[in-house]
Amino acid sequence: MLKDSFVSGTIAGMIATIIKATPNFLLWKFGLVKYLYLHIAASAIILPQDIDTFLGITLGGISDVLTGGMFGLLIVVTFKLTSNDAWWYKGMIIGSILWLFALGVVINLGAARIIPVQPIFRLTSWIDHLIFGITASYLITKWSPIEKN
Repeated sequence: MLKDSFVSGTIAGMIATIIKATPNFLLWKFGLVKYLYLHIAASAIILPQDIDTFLGITLGGISDVLTGGMFGLLIVVTFKLTSNDAWWYKGMIIGSILWLFALGVVINLGAARIIPVQPIFRLTSWIDHLIFGITASYLITKWSPIEKN
């Protein structure tokens, strides 16, 4: 058990991001989607022609994992405000909100230079974000039990 909810939240979010990216990687490998999440993350900080380079993939991976850590903190704050009862449900809702916000608003406002519009990408990315929310919520609940304030 981790006593520091900041640490548990960020680590849980980072691990959940890697787990979330696994189905995306498989779909990309089979040619069903054109981009990985790390491609999109990289395109927010470097030019699209550089995303497939070693540095591009590295920067995209770092950006994606760090973003997941930040969203893990969001889950910690939610649990501190409401408790971690029904953690799985709250994880699904937070994952869905992140999906709507990140892929429905932020990316379309130009935060990233790559905007995947394939319906299959949009659907599977929602499922991946559900996986993220449930995984991060589970890990936070296991590592750092949070009582309602």
